[in-house]
Amino acid sequence: MSDLVFVTGGLRSGTTLLANLLGVLQQPFPLLFIEAKRAFLREAGVPRDDYPIGHLFHDGDPGAEALDEFLRRWRTSPADLARLFDAMQSYSGQKTRFTSDELQNAFASISAGDDFAAVVAALDRALARDARVAGSKEVVCEEFLPHLLGRGARCVVIVRDPRDVLASLNHGRGREFGGELRPTLFNIRSWRKSVTFALNLQSHPRFVWCRYEDLVADTAKVLARIHDALALGPIDRDRLTTEAWSSNSSYGERAGISDESVGAWHDVLPSAAARLVEAATLPELQLLGYETSMSVDDAVDALAKAGEPYTITRSGFERDAIDAENIALEVERLRA
Repeated sequence: MSDLVFVTGGLRSGTTLLANLLGVLQQPFPLLFIEAKRAFLREAGVPRDDYPIGHLFHDGDPGAEALDEFLRRWRTSPADLARLFDAMQSYSGQKTRFTSDELQNAFASISAGDDFAAVVAALDRALARDARVAGSKEVVCEEFLPHLLGRGARCVVIVRDPRDVLASLNHGRGREFGGELRPTLFNIRSWRKSVTFALNLQSHPRFVWCRYEDLVADTAKVLARIHDALALGPIDRDRLTTEAWSSNSSYGERAGISDESVGAWHDVLPSAAARLVEAATLPELQLLGYETSMSVDDAVDALAKAGEPYTITRSGFERDAIDAENIALEVERLRA
């Protein structure tokens, strides 16, 4: 397990860039994580089949420790994995796809007694192709980090200013990458999940996190810090300048590694959306060194006056609507 590198973070937070820089697979088997989390919630009596991977804030999720215990008992089989990969043929969340021969060879490398982390590691190794590092990236899977770290993996989280995250999700080409709009409060709470795991795990010897803004401002420095923290050896500095880095920006194609999207929220987000995000993430923004303009009292006032700034048509996220109950939870969190 010690050779495995796992990258995660929120949607539109820079996970694709970081995974490319590290040389790991891009979302090779997202349904493995989704189905494992779905099975865990079913066993725990928490019916949330549509979107089992959530934000963990007052959503009934038993939490990462309980998930770790479940994943250590979890088992699969080649037949189960074959069905899972068949289902991913029509799933847009799978970014790296494989031939039938590749998959059969990968399934053959898995033992009957392998738990979840061991299966992830076996698949990453077997499907690595020409990847420079055995590992993979999956978005919004922070709750799997304690299990993977506990089994010896090396893990990275990337975070980005949540206002730029929201701008990238809800504007420009954002729907091509994130799908139909989710409630703003869901996106906010998902971002806070990333930050919570990043800060809680930052003392772990095989874990490191970074800010997207720092990565694009000084890629060599931040990447070297990640390599050092994870014992990945020296970075290839020539590769940073010679490789044709592709972009999946919501604001159009960009050549190379660019910081042009940093702070784009100033020109893109409606003021109501920007105020809502700042109010609901104020402690984290300040802790991580992001720009803020509010006091706690200002944030409480902004939350009291908040409404959903977007038209939400996507079903399944009603629990994160802006209503009296949710506003009370957000204010309580700020006041704590």
